[in-house]
Amino acid sequence: MELFREIKRLPVSKEIMLQIKESILKGKIKSGEKIPSERGLMEQFNVSRNMVREAIRGLEMTGYLEVHQGAKGGAFVRDFTPDRLSNGFLDFYIANKLTIKDLNQFRLLLEPEVARLAAEKIDSHYSLILTETLKKEYFADNLEERMISLTAVHYLLGEICGNAFYEIMVNSLISITQEIVLNTFDKDDTPIHGVGQHDQIVQAVLDKEPEKAAQAMKDHLKKFAKALVDLDKKYRRKSIIE
Repeated sequence: MELFREIKRLPVSKEIMLQIKESILKGKIKSGEKIPSERGLMEQFNVSRNMVREAIRGLEMTGYLEVHQGAKGGAFVRDFTPDRLSNGFLDFYIANKLTIKDLNQFRLLLEPEVARLAAEKIDSHYSLILTETLKKEYFADNLEERMISLTAVHYLLGEICGNAFYEIMVNSLISITQEIVLNTFDKDDTPIHGVGQHDQIVQAVLDKEPEKAAQAMKDHLKKFAKALVDLDKKYRRKSIIE
């Protein structure tokens, strides 16, 4: 049984992309599997090699395929991870299509609910992981390590809350925050997020107090929002200069 239909409309490369993408999304070609060779695609679609290569490049750029070189190389289906959507939102921010006001407003709506759900759903397994994650905030030596440790609680609460869409959105919001801080913050600047600011959130989640967890998250985000706005202005000025 053939995976694809012969191309009968233009643009050819886009139609090839759509059909391969459809096969991936419907599970006909699974994550990690190799798609048919260029020659195989040429024969199935009845198109030129250039059209096939253009389609593969497009699918690689949009995150559906990864191309390996060598004797065992080819185009392989990438696994679906939250990073795929996160990178899209990050691109919108870098292109100045999303503002930091948008980001802060959405975080205030989303993350208190994530914290509330996490407090309802947390179990002994995640309690241990969350406790250890919070401890690591106190031992980061440099900015990158500090960013990783300070955002880890947010990522983990997204995972614990049990809603895949919420988790993806939290990952997207945090990726934008990391972009701003890591590319703008100087070592002589006043820290905008110190250790200990997640303590009340985590304790409420561990104590299984949903409303208290939501309020603690809201209070934390409100304090962080103004500092992020100021840093965003610096980020935008730096981008214009560069």
